[in-house]
Parts: sequence; C-alpha cells; structure tokens
Amino acid sequence: MGLFNFSKPKSLIAPADLKVELADDSIVINGLPVDIPTHIDALTKRFGKPRKTVYKGKNNINFSWDELGICCYTHNGAVVYCLEIRLNAGEICPKHYPAEFFKGKLLINGMPWLDAVKTAPPTPIAPGEPEFFREITLGNNSAVAEYVDFMQDENTRTEKDFTTVSVQLKED
Repeated sequence: MGLFNFSKPKSLIAPADLKVELADDSIVINGLPVDIPTHIDALTKRFGKPRKTVYKGKNNINFSWDELGICCYTHNGAVVYCLEIRLNAGEICPKHYPAEFFKGKLLINGMPWLDAVKTAPPTPIAPGEPEFFREITLGNNSAVAEYVDFMQDENTRTEKDFTTVSVQLKED
C-alpha cells in the first residue's frame, strides 16, 4: 500500500446486512434507534465515514454512504433533517446521490416498503396532474417514495419503479 489512500470511504455495515425500519415516530437501523433531526455523528457511528458534497452558495451539505445506497441532507453539515434511501436510477441524479443502490431490507410499518407505499393515497400536485410520489405519514415523520416514471400506470409499478424513499419530519 502506498503513502496515500485515495479509495472511497468504506461503510461499517455490509450493504446486504443493512436493515432500515420506519414506523410511527421511529427509525430503527440494524436494531438501533435514529431520530430525525439528528447530528451527523449519529449516522457516522452507524455507517462509517461518508462522502461529503457541499453546494456552493448554500448552507446545505449532504453526505453519502456510497456502497450502502444511503444519503442524508443537513443544515451546515451538522443537523440531519432527511435520510434518503436510493433504490433505482431516475431522470435526475444529483452529485450527492450514493454511487450504489440500497441492497438491504427496508420495512415501513412492519411491511416490505413497496407493500406499504401501495397503501398510501395518491398525491397529485394539482387535480388532473400526474403524481410524482407517494407519501406515508409515520407519526411526526413522513416517508416519501418517488417514482421513476411519473406517467406510468399505478397498477404496474414494481420495486424498480421508485428512485428513493426519504424520511423526514412531516410538514404541517
């Protein structure tokens, strides 16, 4: 090994061993609770060192655990206000998105995430407009699953038809 190590940060958890459980007012990652908002150190202790993306002219600094398929959004690099699980490629791919897709297990209210998402009501932006996502209320939190193709027939959607599932405090 040379003097410098330029490899990507390694996670503390094998991607397939990651289990994220979202339920009313709780987020549990591999058996340990996580709050939103939380400090970035809480996630770093669980996942390992992340890749950092700073957006110029903004106070937002985002972090990604590339091999886990997880990223988070922060204010000033400290307070995490949203945790996001990247499931598949979509039409946009911001530079903070993880390089890999989530390979672990994601449950929402004890159900496989897709089953839970399909129980959520439609969320069109305006009457007659297409949906962009499905939102599930989880106590004070909400989980939002975004579509890959907004115009796809709802009855044909599979796990490959969603880009991300994000969890954050519910907007009032």
